[in-house]
Order: sequence, then structure tokens, then C-alpha cells
Amino acid sequence: MNINATVVGQIIFINFLVMLFLTLKFAKGKSDNLPLVGFYTFLLSFLFFPASWLYCWYWSRMKPNVASEL
Repeated sequence: MNINATVVGQIIFINFLVMLFLTLKFAKGKSDNLPLVGFYTFLLSFLFFPASWLYCWYWSRMKPNVASEL
């Protein structure tokens, strides 16, 4: 199998899109600043992509914020 820089770049980009979608889906309703969550996912995906998996797992495990109105 021939692996070159183009294939590696495509794999990293596809991983970025999947992690961005999943992280934002999990963080919705749990975070007040979704653009910042997306930005952190972007940085983690391109700097060290296994860290984006951990970040997505972190948001999937977090309990939703319950705001009680009196």
C-alpha cells in the first residue's frame, strides 16, 4: 500500500470533520460557548488528532447543565 502525504492529509481532514460534528453535537446544551469548543476541536485535530478523540469523549461524558428558573 502506498501511503503519501496526500493520503495522510485527507485522513486528518476527514477525522477533523467527524470530530468537529460529534464534539459540537455532544457539547450542545452543555457549553455556553460552542464556537470556542469548535476552535479547540480544530486545534486538537490538526496538531495532535488523537487528542481530539479525548476532547470529544470529555464532552460526551459531561452532564448537561440544568438551569432552574424560579
